Amino acid sequence: MHNYYLLYQLVKRDIKMSFAGSMFGTLWMFLNPLLMTGIFYLIFQHIVRARFPIDATEGASYTVYLLTGLAFWNGFSQSLIRGMNSITDNAYLLKKTAVPPYLFVLASTITGFIYTFVSLGYALLLKDFPQSLTHLIPLIPVLMVELCFVAGLTLILGSLCVYVRDISQIVSTLLSFVFYSLPIIYPVSYVPEPLKPFLLFNPLFYMLRNVQTSLLKGYIDLKLFIISLIISCVSLVLGALVYKLLKRGFYDVL
Repeated sequence: MHNYYLLYQLVKRDIKMSFAGSMFGTLWMFLNPLLMTGIFYLIFQHIVRARFPIDATEGASYTVYLLTGLAFWNGFSQSLIRGMNSITDNAYLLKKTAVPPYLFVLASTITGFIYTFVSLGYALLLKDFPQSLTHLIPLIPVLMVELCFVAGLTLILGSLCVYVRDISQIVSTLLSFVFYSLPIIYPVSYVPEPLKPFLLFNPLFYMLRNVQTSLLKGYIDLKLFIISLIISCVSLVLGALVYKLLKRGFYDVL
């Protein structure tokens, strides 16, 4: 129970520190998703003038489809970036306290993941509210599976970053490429046939499609969900093993 309380306090601390000194404070957590969606909507709908049929965007408007994809991506990228830097960023606390390093990783992951919940809340409001509230039932297990996947990945990268700080810069750069390779700002049906097999090798594709299907259509695609669950379990186990193997030398390097 003590570790759960510490985790809760670290999440609160991360949220406060994220917006410390800003005029609007934690209000930015609610403003950022709207601003980002507005920018992409303006570019693709009014500048590029991309037009997608409603069946291609899962029966929802392009705005809701875009907001859903961006919600997924913001949660993943924020969690990954925060989580993999959390041990090195909190080196001074780790040296002075007996807090297990993995709690910093999990706290930062959860903090970043809160962006997903906030953004998906907007998507639910824009899609046939209040009927869309029933979509929360399939959405919650889907998000829990995604959180497990990200937690395992951040444990791996966070542990490695203690020894090789360049990993953080490499991953941050690769995220830009990964973002445009996923059907977030365009429907999956618009991916060229020769490129579709590459999507199947990307674990994030299954996570994204789970979120899109559950929120936009209101049900879980069982095949996608099982694949995502297996990937998440593997990620979590590998994360725990890598952390256990590397944590012995953390304090010597930090």
